[in-house]
Amino acid sequence: MNEETHIQSSLYSEREASSRLGISRITLLRARGAGRIRFYKVGTRILYSEQQLAEFLERCEHNGSDRHEPKSA
Repeated sequence: MNEETHIQSSLYSEREASSRLGISRITLLRARGAGRIRFYKVGTRILYSEQQLAEFLERCEHNGSDRHEPKSA
């Protein structure tokens, strides 16, 4: 596989990216609009790389000591 083919095969459309992330397309659009996921814009097309999807998931990760847990009284 040459470099150009590799680059093209590692870019995802919005539909492919939302499916790969396991979220709805509207959720992906909202995340993009809020600046929570990076993307490429080529002409009118929006594309996402594997790295951009992975970075988005890392930012969405929560651990057990999340501040949203209820506090004990």
